[in-house]
Amino acid sequence: MALLMVAAAVWGVLQLFALAWPTRSVRLSTVLLALMVGVYGCGVVVALVEMAYTRLYAHGSGLPVAEVVDTGSYTVAPWVEELIKLSPLLLAGLYAKVRRQWGLADFVVLGSALGAGFGLLEALLRFAAEAKRAIPRPHGGWVIPDGLSPPYVPGPHQVFSSWLPAPFATLEMGQEAVSATFSHLVWTALAGLGVGVLLRGRGWTRLLAVVPVAGAIGYHTLNNYVAQHYDATGAVQWLEKLDAKSWLMPLVCLALAMLVDLRQLHHGKSRIPGVLLAAEREAGDSSAALIRYAAWRLPWTLLIAVRFVRLRRALCYMTALAPATETEELRCLTANIAARIDTSDRADAWQGLDIRSLLRKSRAGSGRWRWQLVIPCLLALPSLIFLGIGSFHSTSGLQTYIATGPRPKILLYSAPVALAWIAWQLTALLRTWRATAAQPIGEQVALHRFRITTALGSGAAGAFMLHRGLGGADVTTDTLLSPAHLLEALDQTLFWVGLLLLLVSLAALIGPGMGFAGLALAGVGAVGGLTVVAAVNAALLGSAGIVLMGASATAGQAGRVLNHRVGGKSTGSRPAPRRSGTASRRTAGSALSSRWRIEREGRERPKANGLTTTRPPTCCAENIAPA
Repeated sequence: MALLMVAAAVWGVLQLFALAWPTRSVRLSTVLLALMVGVYGCGVVVALVEMAYTRLYAHGSGLPVAEVVDTGSYTVAPWVEELIKLSPLLLAGLYAKVRRQWGLADFVVLGSALGAGFGLLEALLRFAAEAKRAIPRPHGGWVIPDGLSPPYVPGPHQVFSSWLPAPFATLEMGQEAVSATFSHLVWTALAGLGVGVLLRGRGWTRLLAVVPVAGAIGYHTLNNYVAQHYDATGAVQWLEKLDAKSWLMPLVCLALAMLVDLRQLHHGKSRIPGVLLAAEREAGDSSAALIRYAAWRLPWTLLIAVRFVRLRRALCYMTALAPATETEELRCLTANIAARIDTSDRADAWQGLDIRSLLRKSRAGSGRWRWQLVIPCLLALPSLIFLGIGSFHSTSGLQTYIATGPRPKILLYSAPVALAWIAWQLTALLRTWRATAAQPIGEQVALHRFRITTALGSGAAGAFMLHRGLGGADVTTDTLLSPAHLLEALDQTLFWVGLLLLLVSLAALIGPGMGFAGLALAGVGAVGGLTVVAAVNAALLGSAGIVLMGASATAGQAGRVLNHRVGGKSTGSRPAPRRSGTASRRTAGSALSSRWRIEREGRERPKANGLTTTRPPTCCAENIAPA
């Protein structure tokens, strides 16, 4: 069941992710990491805040904590939860490059991911350990026998044939077992549009951000109020009408966001020089040019085309809000990649290209990531068995095995190792804070900050559980909290289930690997005869950028041979000399930030007579001969 609940949350986010393709600029890895932030960042903060105010109010008023929790579930909890779920987007938007390079559709998709992660946490806390009690349904799914309206977890058919499926639903008496719409995903997708309008709007248009955010909070409040007051006929009717249309709300938000984004993309491509491919200019900016290039050498040319399109969209969004002086750096990098794509848009660039050898060279200094992958996988292995293989009714014996005997104690003893690993990863992330902020792509900054949020949230939760476990709590029978809306889920969650969820969080902190291979290339100076500037451009496309460098170099060599045979002169750039050992040992982040700083400062050089001379940036495609 746990596996299907995770699949339902991810599937709903992927549906919006796919529909937003015409204007989306964020990658799938960023969206999935935002889902993890919803689980371990937003979920932990909401739990701490709700636990604090319910305890304080109960202590000051003399009311029972359970009564305060029930009342707070529809008076305080809705706006607390929605604002905290939006906080990662708001914090990322504090960086100008992030809010300028993301379109409204990006904010909607990322908001849905944050909401899906938060709702998934509630589902796992409630039902992750209920596989043994669950009753399989004839047409798929499982019913947990609790009361007259039991919880229902949908099966594979219900999940993958539904629009925005919820991890679980309440099955009323005589009701057919169908997957419900994921409420938390819908609410935060609405609020995500509001954040996008607030961060990207101008003047009075920012006031429109209040509408979707208030709508999400109001819908959330009505849902929680009906859960506590079954006899409120008017409220129940209103909620039924909203629930019947909830599947449409994210679609409307995404359609409105994409209309605005499409206008900005069309305007940006028409006025930014050097970012259209030669084939696009000849075909009148047709997508056929990109499709033809993507077919040269699958899957690499497809990756290059897709990532270039996303990079160009980020530039167009930034151009709509920032002056030309602030977008010049990103424009130069994008134009240089476009020039390399033009150079490699030919058959001989991909014939005989040894991609494996090229990628093997780029991995030469990244062997340390192997053991950094092994350790968290080993620590998370019990959780993966429990939440994966053991989450089905037929294999629930694995869950029973992990939950009995000395195994819960072993999980407790593994918690300090997990916390030490989280602390080490958090230290490494903090050390690269400034280097990441210097990169020209806002999405890389947001990824870095999302990882830090996940580490802080999972570390705080792990420290709390370790304190309770070593303080005398019974790991086998005690719950995470005694009565404490998310708090209700915590009240039903066994202590060792929380430890398992802590170990799963290590997956979000696994090193970036080949996604940042271009950064390593920038640090060592070159791959073969490719320049440092080319390596910097490869960092923007990841491993696909490395392949693009190799293909453009191959095409350049073929062109030089042809020119030599017909008596022409070569126009290819000479290979850059290898850097000294000191330069090659620099970290990827510092190498990139230094390179981009030199490029910016080098545009104006002081002369002896006090005047300045301006030279064009060397990263521009117009100033670099084809490789």
